[in-house]
Amino acid sequence: MMTPAYIGLRYSRARGENRFLSFITWVSLLGLALGVVALIVVVSVMNGFDTELKRRILGAVPHVVVEGLSRQELEAIPGVSAAGRFSSQSVLLVNGSASELVSLYGIEPENERAMSIIPDHMTFGAIEHLGEGGIVLGEPLAYRLGVMQGDSVTVLLPVVKGAWRLDTQVINATLVGTFELDSELDYHLSLMNVESIDRVLGTSARSYRLRLNDIFAAPGLAKELKLNDKVAVSDWSVDYGDFFRTVKMEKVMMFLLLMLVVGIAAFSIVSSLSMLVKEKKFDIAVLRTCGLSSRDVTMIFVVQGAVIGICGIVLGAIVGLPLAYYVTEVVSAIESLFGGSMLAGTYFDSIPSDVRLLDVVAILLVSLLISLAATIYPAYRAASVNPAEVLRYE
Repeated sequence: MMTPAYIGLRYSRARGENRFLSFITWVSLLGLALGVVALIVVVSVMNGFDTELKRRILGAVPHVVVEGLSRQELEAIPGVSAAGRFSSQSVLLVNGSASELVSLYGIEPENERAMSIIPDHMTFGAIEHLGEGGIVLGEPLAYRLGVMQGDSVTVLLPVVKGAWRLDTQVINATLVGTFELDSELDYHLSLMNVESIDRVLGTSARSYRLRLNDIFAAPGLAKELKLNDKVAVSDWSVDYGDFFRTVKMEKVMMFLLLMLVVGIAAFSIVSSLSMLVKEKKFDIAVLRTCGLSSRDVTMIFVVQGAVIGICGIVLGAIVGLPLAYYVTEVVSAIESLFGGSMLAGTYFDSIPSDVRLLDVVAILLVSLLISLAATIYPAYRAASVNPAEVLRYE
């Protein structure tokens, strides 16, 4: 095995007289590097968007909502970091001629800091001051309604009375604070003290929301709790599961599309090795007559193709990893140079990046496998050379 590897490495280092062949080899190497750079950067950016969306959305909505168990029973469940009384309904907020259909969460203000990230993103006021008759809105929602701190807003709550009767309860709430998560929740979420809602409706909220140490354990926990017929359970995946599955699918599709760049570079490896086999027919024939087997000849060109692939992949990783880590600064520099904003009209003011080791390893391994697969056909052609025909007139 050492002899084919030695000859393959020597062919890789040799400066051939065929400049066109050298050009194709460099195109193959740079094409692989470009594909690896694009994959690392794009996948890291999509990971960054995915991470930010999960933090901004799933950090504010209930992980699991349970009805039928006590607070003590829920807090004793492994993986539950906090539990609090909770109610949720769709309501209509009205201020003059402006109205918005939003979700209203009834919460325990003193417990909210342990339940969500909203207290850390208040633009004015404090969630702990959400007392009787107070309401907290997303800042863009408050702007749409035209209300400011201390202004009153009318809350219309639908109430089901009997099988066919729907009534409406009215709450005149005072705006005591606003928050901004830089997500769609800023436009569709409002918070009130759960006791205020209970007093108006004449009921007592029996639901509890849970905050978990691992948010992705929520569907499994909900499934376990549903085994108890007396318990009603829902988790975040009911409302937001399809959204994050779509984000994941987009990431996979982008990965597959960018792999085409690596595939195109692999075709260049096929071309360059095929030309090299044709150029080295005499050398191959001499090696075969010296006792080198067809398998050894195959390995010579597999080694040479692997050298091209490894050099391209390593170069792509050397360029791609720093670019992925500092893509936010790079994009900001480009925006300041040419003007404008790539993220205008979105919830983001900068491009996030999340470089994950497993994703990088997967990119490098798949690229290496593609480059090795590209060597199979030229290596087979080299092994098929008939020494007698090549050396007939020598």
